[in-house]
Order: sequence, then C-alpha cells, then structure tokens
Amino acid sequence: MTSNRILVPLAMLGLIGAGSLVLQRWVAETFLAALVLSLAWALLVGLAFLVHAWRKRPLLAPTVAALALAALAGGAAFWWYSVRDVVVDEEIVVARAQAEPMPERAQQAAPREPSGPVALGRGLFHGEDGHDGTGVATLVETADGARLLTFSRFDVSPGPDVDVYLTPDTGSIEDRVELGDLKGNVGDQQYEVPASVDLSRYDSVVLYCVSFTVRIATAMLGAHKS
Repeated sequence: MTSNRILVPLAMLGLIGAGSLVLQRWVAETFLAALVLSLAWALLVGLAFLVHAWRKRPLLAPTVAALALAALAGGAAFWWYSVRDVVVDEEIVVARAQAEPMPERAQQAAPREPSGPVALGRGLFHGEDGHDGTGVATLVETADGARLLTFSRFDVSPGPDVDVYLTPDTGSIEDRVELGDLKGNVGDQQYEVPASVDLSRYDSVVLYCVSFTVRIATAMLGAHKS
C-alpha cells in the first residue's frame, strides 16, 4: 500500500502531463483552445483519481497533495511563460532609406556600391491564433552587406519557447529559415539573416510558439529590391 501511495499520484501526474502535451501540440489550433482543453483534461483525470482515492482512503491524502502541487506548478509556469512580459531594449540598426532598384544596364556596367543601411522590406506585425501583436518588422542591409531583421515598437503576447522564422508566407512554417529564439515579447530587437537566404522567397516573418504549436504574430514584408 505504501508503494501505491507514491505510484498512484505519480501515474495521475504523468497522465495529466502526457494528455496535455498531446492536446497542445496536435489537437488545439489556438492558444485559448490549448489552455481550455488542457484544463478540462486535468480536471477529468484528477476527478477520476480522486474518486478512486476516496474508495481507497490511504490514497486520498497523497492524491490531493499531488493535485495541489500540480495546480501550483502549473499556475506558476503559466504566469512565467504566458503572462509575464520579457522586455528587451536593443540598439537596432535603423534604415536611412528604402533600397532602390538599379537599371539592368547599370547593374551590368558597375558593381553595387554600399549605401546602407537601407530597408529591403518592411511590414507590420499582427496577432495570430488568439494572440495580440503590434510593431514593425524591417529587413535592413548595412553598408558592409550584412542583413538584419529588426523589430521596432514591438509588443506581442508572451508565450513559451517562441522562435523567429522567415517563411514564404504567413500561413505555414513547413518551409522556413530559423533566426533563433525570440529575445523578448516587448521592445526593440534584431536578428542576423544568413547571406544565403533568398529574400525574394522568404518575405514573411512568423513568431511561432513551439510548445503550443501556434503562431504568436506574423508580418508580411514589402517587396524586396536589389
């Protein structure tokens, strides 16, 4: 019986965790749906184990304690990852002008001279999948040819494990260029864009929550010019 007082609560917590993971990653299509389904699953499993523990009285106390611990841990994790703002304030490169196309003959006659920093594309952030999002995404080329993706006046909903992607469109992440983890959900910041990336193809920004498999915010960048 002593072993059951440990194994039964652990089994309950494992079942709650595994079910929540499945619901978040492969069932729910929005953050709100993931939250509601996870809570409903936890309540259903918890109630079933409480009924069983009520009949096996020695299991009642450890089961209730495990549920209380799970609720506290879950609430703390939810606040830390999904409510708390992470504010950054990087000194970002600011484009002085919009890149202008060179005439075809001029391109053949002379190499392109550095004139940066110039904006290769720009777009506004919009919240996705039940999230809020505002700000400006700008692709900037510096005088030495480096390319940066900058976020300014940036403020989106917080979330756990959010990645920054460049994609051909905002509706899918199957074809993507990963620029790294989102540094903060509020504040100016920038990311290096590899020189090998074809910006005429990857002209959208997607902020993607890997844990819940949903988009936080997206931005469609303007037409790129060379």
